[in-house]
Amino acid sequence: MTIRELSPQAKRELYTSWLQSMHDAKIEETKKKIARYGYTDEDDYHFLVPPENYAWKPVGDTPNGDFHGYRGWSENYRDMVASFPPVVVPQSAMAGNFHRILQKFRKLRWHQSWDLSPYQALIDRYGIDHGLGQMHHFCGDMRIALALGWGGLREKVERYAALNRQTEEQREFYRAELLFLDTCIGWIDRTIACIREKAAAETDPLLKDNLENMLRANEAVRLSPPATLREACQTISWYNIFGRSFNREGAGGQLDEVLRPYYERDTALGLIDDEDAVFYIGGLLMSDTKYYQLGGPDESGRDMVSRVSWLILEAADRLNVAANLTVRVHDGLPEDFFRRCVALLFKHKNGWPRFSGDQSLVDGFVRRGFTPELARRRIAVGCNWMAIPGVEYPLNDSIKVNMAKVFEVALREMFASGERSVARLHGLYRRHLSIVLQVIADTTDMHLRLNHENNPELFLNLMSVGPVETGRDASDHSMQYYNIGVDGSGVAVAADSFAALETCVENDRTLTWAQVEEALASDFEGTQGCYVQAVLKAAPKFGQWNSLGERWVRTLCGEFADLVIRQRAKEGEIFIPGMFSWSKTILFGKLVGATPDGRKAGSQINHGANPMPGSVPNGAMTTLSEAILAAQCGMGNTSPFQMELDPGITADEGGVEKVIALLRTHLQRGGTLINVNIVDADTIRAAHRQPELYPDLVVRVTGFTAYFITLSPEFRQLVVDRIVSANAS
Repeated sequence: MTIRELSPQAKRELYTSWLQSMHDAKIEETKKKIARYGYTDEDDYHFLVPPENYAWKPVGDTPNGDFHGYRGWSENYRDMVASFPPVVVPQSAMAGNFHRILQKFRKLRWHQSWDLSPYQALIDRYGIDHGLGQMHHFCGDMRIALALGWGGLREKVERYAALNRQTEEQREFYRAELLFLDTCIGWIDRTIACIREKAAAETDPLLKDNLENMLRANEAVRLSPPATLREACQTISWYNIFGRSFNREGAGGQLDEVLRPYYERDTALGLIDDEDAVFYIGGLLMSDTKYYQLGGPDESGRDMVSRVSWLILEAADRLNVAANLTVRVHDGLPEDFFRRCVALLFKHKNGWPRFSGDQSLVDGFVRRGFTPELARRRIAVGCNWMAIPGVEYPLNDSIKVNMAKVFEVALREMFASGERSVARLHGLYRRHLSIVLQVIADTTDMHLRLNHENNPELFLNLMSVGPVETGRDASDHSMQYYNIGVDGSGVAVAADSFAALETCVENDRTLTWAQVEEALASDFEGTQGCYVQAVLKAAPKFGQWNSLGERWVRTLCGEFADLVIRQRAKEGEIFIPGMFSWSKTILFGKLVGATPDGRKAGSQINHGANPMPGSVPNGAMTTLSEAILAAQCGMGNTSPFQMELDPGITADEGGVEKVIALLRTHLQRGGTLINVNIVDADTIRAAHRQPELYPDLVVRVTGFTAYFITLSPEFRQLVVDRIVSANAS
């Protein structure tokens, strides 16, 4: 008996049971990760815990033990991969997995010998999260791997290595790329041997058939381009595994459009049906929590939703694990597809899919100087960020400006001497923000000059246009576009502080500057401090309808965007502003003392573009949407809306339609990205008390989803506060 001989219903039941077994194994693996590594506070990645006696360590080339450059990274990757036992799961369509990420062995992101002294004092003063030494955060074009295969990529490297031999650096570049590819091909070879061994020993005829099909697919894609849907999914699975295990690379692409030609060919030839396709895609989704986009317009404006888009949703539905699918919403998005996506949000309540706003993102990128056709190619491939696969180096989600800290520095300078007024404070704030952005420009220049000697992009070089052709790393001026993302964080803290001072000190005169200064210095301790805190907290907040806090957000975001795009850099890059904090909400808050919005010293800043928890009355979504529209920078990068919904809304007639209307309205009015959690307050409180009882609870932490059990108590509290605040009645 083979799988092809099964009836359609029997095949569906078989594949569904295998996908369920993969889901169950995933939950058990998550528990093992907690036992081995403790809390991670990041994406899950779907990697496996290594064997108990696993003890591989990299060989360093500097006193701190870090490794650098083409040789250091390629040789350590070769040795690390050799330490991984091959992974073959008989119930999966795809072979392979990994156990460690090479980048995570690094102690410093930048080179130990780099001289940061011209910037270090300013970095410390303002809490600047610069991009020095940052890796990945741009998107390779997986179609390059699909078109050439791993053997074809090797031939391409050899061809250009023969042409570009002018410098030792170029020769070192090509030696490293060849070693990287040989490492990957050798990894496939070892996995093929494991599949062959398991297939020979398997007694279940259907599992044996699956293993034999898996074997043929891997033998086919070892060196050659894929010809079938299963082979394409296996190639992309290896793409995910190679990139993630190298440097945590996680940007995907337009998955539905990439897979569509293979699906259409296979179905036309009668090689597969939709059940086979769902099974293959399910295995692909288990290879990594990749950021894939579904739907949206192609360069000409044609919507890309196809039968494959639906099958990807079906595979994710049956698999039901952490995923990072983003749906691109535009006027041409089919209504039934949109409805299915929202229904899946409510069905599983695990934070996928997300929704990006096509028109606002396209208009913003055009406003920054690019064509609409190019803007449509710039797709959602990261936590908050966009990229054009294979040709753009944006370094998105790498550079963060702690606007709350900038405000604090300005406030302390004002208190130290001179006039005390909101107008002067605002002027000081702008001056200090300009200083921060100059540091960012200078350190980005430094990164683009030096990073190829530190953290070369050996994997993504192969999946981009330019690096292999020139013999230069992607960070070394070999790609077409260098559009560096700069994210503002903590805007609500700064805006609410300006609004509180303007209201309480200058307009109503319920407080004096001296009272505010004293209360902040004491962190609102004592009777007087508590009184001042209560008065400041009662001031108009960002998140309240048409409030002074909202008007300050519009002012601060507009100024931030203007200063970012006017920033000039020596290495030719341009800068694109957005609003995002990623998981730095807690860390950035620890760097900031008590602030005039009533926030205590060291407590969290606001999440991304959202108001501070509790600022929006009763979690009113329309009011919250309006507030976040005020925080858009309008230049092609996102200021995400973190939406926390009460699952009880589904009990209302037309609940899904109401959410669709809210999503569409926000995105049509200028919103750029919406992340959604659907968890009730009681459930999240119970999971916070005893997370081990909720091992399969997935939450949208920020741009990424994570199993709640993997988050530290502090990080869990942050998510709990958001959800409880939004569910308040």
